[in-house]
Amino acid sequence: MRRYNLEKVKRKYLLILLSVILAISLLIYKSINALDNNLTKKEKIEDFQYMYDVIKKSYPYLELNKRVNNVDWLENKDIYLEKIKNTKNDNEFINELNNILGDLNNGHTHLIDNYSLFKLFNNSYGELGWYDFFDEDIVKKRYEGLEEIKGNNKSFSKEDLILKDIVEGEVGYIYLPEMTPRGNSIEEDIDLISKYIKTLENHKSIVIDIRGNGGGNDSYWMEVISRIIPKSYNASGYILFRDSEIINEYINSRDINVEDIQYLPKEIINNGPNEINSDFKYFVKNNRLIETMDSINFKGKIYLLVDRVVYSSAESFSIFCKESGIATVIGETTAGDGGGYDPILFKLKNSGLIVRMAGDMYLTGSGICNEEFKTIPDYIIDNPIRTKEFSDDNCINKVLELNQSN
Repeated sequence: MRRYNLEKVKRKYLLILLSVILAISLLIYKSINALDNNLTKKEKIEDFQYMYDVIKKSYPYLELNKRVNNVDWLENKDIYLEKIKNTKNDNEFINELNNILGDLNNGHTHLIDNYSLFKLFNNSYGELGWYDFFDEDIVKKRYEGLEEIKGNNKSFSKEDLILKDIVEGEVGYIYLPEMTPRGNSIEEDIDLISKYIKTLENHKSIVIDIRGNGGGNDSYWMEVISRIIPKSYNASGYILFRDSEIINEYINSRDINVEDIQYLPKEIINNGPNEINSDFKYFVKNNRLIETMDSINFKGKIYLLVDRVVYSSAESFSIFCKESGIATVIGETTAGDGGGYDPILFKLKNSGLIVRMAGDMYLTGSGICNEEFKTIPDYIIDNPIRTKEFSDDNCINKVLELNQSN
């Protein structure tokens, strides 16, 4: 029988034990360091309190959120504060802030919570001089430590443009998945779309489909429609602001020429939300004019297809079509929050996190709040989903029906 060397066995297990102890010590050391790098409870509370105060003084849709969603965001402060106190690390803090902002039920109001979004907004605003925090060490360090979301640094969707006739030589079709370029620039997209538009001069109608379009840049849809219309079109509305330090900085940095809310026309006040006089300080009358540019001077009918996803600058297009009469709107009620200026960004000092927030309320020319009532189509369609084939698309079938009766 083989005899074991007891001393060797002891040494072997002693080495294993020491290795385990060393590994555990290293994990504890890393955990302590990680905790040291996390925000303290006091710092998290301060950041939340600042965010709360900014929204309390500046956010335009607090009363609307009560009416539409039955959420009294300001009254929930103690609930939110307790949730912030209970976060164990920075990741939990970031998630909780996003949940709290989510209770405002506004797509333009959220935390910039990943490196891709940070790069997107830094590239968009960094050189304009409107914000001075993008190059701050605390901000750069924060976002360099956050995950980069692949495919999120340019576009909202991965769908491509569709440019082809529904009915050959009679009904044209332009599908815009978002109001941002699929290529390197808007000009590239517009060149491609323009070539197709030039084939539609003698068509009976043109369909512009923005179902599923969450927005982007107003100049995108303006470039498209200006190449179709036979004359200039305009639509007026009103952009309302509250009175706060952040709002005033925003107005001044963009040289927005505002008027006191007391001069807002009475019919607009009567048709608008009740909080106009109590919560808002300034307004701008927005006159949007779309002129022809390299246009085919189209004399036929234009149809705009929309759904519940249409938002932001895509919503601005819907508003313009409905208000100006430039196109017949078909589909379902949209998502809203179009017509105004770009959302406001502000920084939380301890964490370096950036919050994006809707900064204004848009009223149509008759005083209707777009975020509350959205754009209601001229023809409401059951099951307005865009399909792969034109033949089983309910919105397109409505176009073809209208086309026959005209």
